[in-house]
Amino acid sequence: MVQTTDRVSSGNPEKPQRNGGARIVVTYKGKRIAKYKLAKRRIMIGRRHDCDIRINSRSASRHHAQIFSVLDQDFVLDLDSKNGTFVNARRIKKHTLENGDTISIGGFDLAFTRPPKDLQ
Repeated sequence: MVQTTDRVSSGNPEKPQRNGGARIVVTYKGKRIAKYKLAKRRIMIGRRHDCDIRINSRSASRHHAQIFSVLDQDFVLDLDSKNGTFVNARRIKKHTLENGDTISIGGFDLAFTRPPKDLQ
């Protein structure tokens, strides 16, 4: 199960915010579980209660992966998880995310979307 919130955001106005409309849609066995607007520069994914996107699966590490942005690019980074992080069915350590990429963690799929820059 994934924590069901509609948005991942920072309540602290001092922290740097993302620009644009990047989103993650979480599915499990083809069923949509949650949708997140990625509003922070760093998004933690894993089993622990302090993760921004929580995945309740024994195959997911407590702090499994992180999505972060640098300038206008978004990345996913595996945090030395036991079972790995996959993007488009390929195991990764770090990957530059592109519109339509699917991140797989612990049996859950996280579809990354970012509208074209001219629509942001």
